[in-house]
Amino acid sequence: MVEQMSEPAATLSPSEERLLDAEEIEKVASTLKRPTARMQLESLAKKLRKEAAALKVVEGQGMATTDSTDSATTSASSTPVVTPTVIPPQPPKPLPVPAASLSSASSILYSTIDRFSFDAGGYNEKFVTLYVPLPGVGDIPKDQVTCNFDKAAFDLIVNNLNGQSYRLKKDDLEHDIVPNQSKIIIKADKVVIKLAKVKGEYGSIDYWSKLTDPKRKDKDKKKLDPSSSITELMKEMYESGDDNIRKIIGETMMKQQRGELGNGSPGMGLGSDFDDDK
Repeated sequence: MVEQMSEPAATLSPSEERLLDAEEIEKVASTLKRPTARMQLESLAKKLRKEAAALKVVEGQGMATTDSTDSATTSASSTPVVTPTVIPPQPPKPLPVPAASLSSASSILYSTIDRFSFDAGGYNEKFVTLYVPLPGVGDIPKDQVTCNFDKAAFDLIVNNLNGQSYRLKKDDLEHDIVPNQSKIIIKADKVVIKLAKVKGEYGSIDYWSKLTDPKRKDKDKKKLDPSSSITELMKEMYESGDDNIRKIIGETMMKQQRGELGNGSPGMGLGSDFDDDK
């Protein structure tokens, strides 16, 4: 019985291995949709092709080429074969990230909180209270919820709540608050802000009718300059009063300008505001 021996599969040279790998990777790359992934594979295939070309030169120098397989085998056996050093393909290096991408990743974008409940409290209440609904806020670490208090402002920040950061900032509060007595309370689905009211000289507490006052800065200026508030008051009386009121205020201003009134009288320096109305 004659057994047929199958010929052993031809062994591929290192350069051929590289070339086949490059072709296979290029086929896969052509099917990808994402540009970055396709570019990475194409870069690897290009590198393998360069290695295949370099190995081909080394292999050609190590063996003599003849027309027949037998003579090639004989020549190969008598000629020292230089075994090339096979360099394994290196994984593609990650693309450099532009500086702009790094800076934008480090910045935080806040969503403004525009929904909350406001409780001014009664005359004897020590706090103005705000209820800010934030589902799940009680499940995040406490240090991710902060609130900075100033005498006329507060700034609530909630970081990384379900992948989003939130902010509630209010300036020009209707009245001053006591920053070191103000606080926040974190509940399961909301944050409670307690703004400590200021006690008056005789123990009375400011009454709040709203959270903020757009005219707050103007009022603060008048407090620093009492004569300016008197000036505004008398000017309003002059402009809105009847003829008798306008006559009385006008005569008072004329006497002040002539020096007939004491220098310490309130409302001095008003004459120029009324000259055009006489």
